[in-house]
Amino acid sequence: MPSWWPSPEQPLSGIFFQDYARAYAAAEARVGVIFPDLVSLRYFGRGPMAPLRPRIEQEQVDDLPVIRIRGLHTALGRPELQMYRYLLWLRRGLQVYRRQHGEPDILHAMCAIPAGWACAKMGGDVVKRTIVTEHTGPFSLALSPPSAGSFVHSALDSAAAVVAVSRHLRYQMCDAGIQREIDVIFNPVGPQFQPIAPPPIAAVAGVSRPCYRAVFVGRLSLLKGVRELLSAAKMLATSESFEIEWHLVGDGPLEGEIRTALAEKSSAARPRIILHGLCSKHEVADIMSNSHFLILPSHGENCPLAICEALCIGRPVIGTRGTGCEELIGDGDGVLCDVGSSESLADAVLRLIVRYDQWDWRSISDRGHGRFSASAVTARYAEIIHRVVGANRGT
Repeated sequence: MPSWWPSPEQPLSGIFFQDYARAYAAAEARVGVIFPDLVSLRYFGRGPMAPLRPRIEQEQVDDLPVIRIRGLHTALGRPELQMYRYLLWLRRGLQVYRRQHGEPDILHAMCAIPAGWACAKMGGDVVKRTIVTEHTGPFSLALSPPSAGSFVHSALDSAAAVVAVSRHLRYQMCDAGIQREIDVIFNPVGPQFQPIAPPPIAAVAGVSRPCYRAVFVGRLSLLKGVRELLSAAKMLATSESFEIEWHLVGDGPLEGEIRTALAEKSSAARPRIILHGLCSKHEVADIMSNSHFLILPSHGENCPLAICEALCIGRPVIGTRGTGCEELIGDGDGVLCDVGSSESLADAVLRLIVRYDQWDWRSISDRGHGRFSASAVTARYAEIIHRVVGANRGT
């Protein structure tokens, strides 16, 4: 039961939740998805028209059933209205699922609100079989506006089990007053991100010095550290010993600022940047495979999937201290820099490439798959599922 899921209006929204469904299926569980698709009125007249009244739509993801309850919606500025409408549509979807596939043993709600709260509100056997995995980062976003706090606490206090996708997020949840056991399980990485040797470090057209390819995957925003990345790229563009080709995957409010930098006439200060826009998982995997390292100077992350994916491929990573990035980048996996510092970021890039031949891509990939592969993640969830099912059966 995801709180977000790909839709005609937002084709990449919650796309990583599909990796959870695939991971469960690969572990031989019977899996289905129920998604109340509340389409905001701001999309009215843009793309496929959502029905005025909620309608059941039957879909599939790799032969897994997806029951989408889709319709136009407005909360009229009242978050509680959206929560209760999500609950009504979820109940309807669960009824359809039961008729077609039987009673589920476990309901896995992705995020406390709205999915976890809706399961809690249904009460009875439903809440006793609900696992809530929290992804929201920073966790304070889930508690804003203040009225949302009661929904979050209701969901997390009532669930049979609660999971955070990083220790960093668990600390935030505890600081916010969540007083219960919280397991930590990382997000699973999709099957597209397989180990592969990095490309040769070779000169590019018109440049005789070696060229490294760096990739950034994420929203082009201040919180993702894109402004520091651009500043660091300009600093490093003056080097006479190496070249860096920056591949940026994603879109966001700073895209215009990046394009302005690309148009600057001073060649000494103009970094070599390629904007890829939004990309599919297969496209991201291909770009990462043809890169030498990943860079994510984010100001706040829980379990950044781009880092998990790059590590599984076998690429060293540059991330930020004091965020969820630090938890993922162990010895031999990459380099850390300070949040918000272009100088620290540029120094981290230098430290990574000056010893590039020492990064063992096979070991990086082995460690990555040991933590983030579908089998590693579902093995951890299996322990929780057996515990919850056993408690409900009195065994």
